[in-house]
Amino acid sequence: MTAPKLLNVASWLPRSRANGPKTRMVLWLQGCPFRCSGCQNPDYLEFQMNRIVTVEQVWEVFQQMPDLAGMSFSGGEPFAQAVALAELASRVQAAGKTVLCWSGYRLEQLRSSQIPGAKDFLEHIDLLIDGLFVELQAENLVLRGSKNQQLHFLTGRITEEDLVDIPRQEWMVTPEMVTYTGFPIEVDSKK
Repeated sequence: MTAPKLLNVASWLPRSRANGPKTRMVLWLQGCPFRCSGCQNPDYLEFQMNRIVTVEQVWEVFQQMPDLAGMSFSGGEPFAQAVALAELASRVQAAGKTVLCWSGYRLEQLRSSQIPGAKDFLEHIDLLIDGLFVELQAENLVLRGSKNQQLHFLTGRITEEDLVDIPRQEWMVTPEMVTYTGFPIEVDSKK
């Protein structure tokens, strides 16, 4: 019997429209080797224990919402937890759903076998958004914070045509909390 794979989750949303096509579950992973100036998730950078869950626990929650289109992974840096995420992403795809992932690494780096589990995780990602956030290149682009970041449609299960009507920002208000997700909107101060 193998030990269950663990994830260190910084935050999660059971439903979001701003983090990929259609309605998706979103996991933000704790810990990132990069320190991008202007990072919008600075609380998720440190490699510290936050909320430790098993892949099975996340999968059980996901299965309770059959109307979801898929799952999105952000961070922190998801590829810092590639081994466990590969298992979760495999399950999501096997259920006929899609997987979207952001990474500060470039696709070429992820394919180089330098990062444990990266190649296996890549096999279960439908859309990868790669590249560090560069504050000086910030733009209002779909699913990206800066113009150096690239969209990689790895399987054809998500296409460019699927990336319409994705809100740039999203606010969820419940009696317990207020949650913001998405990408800051750049305001042109010259207007």
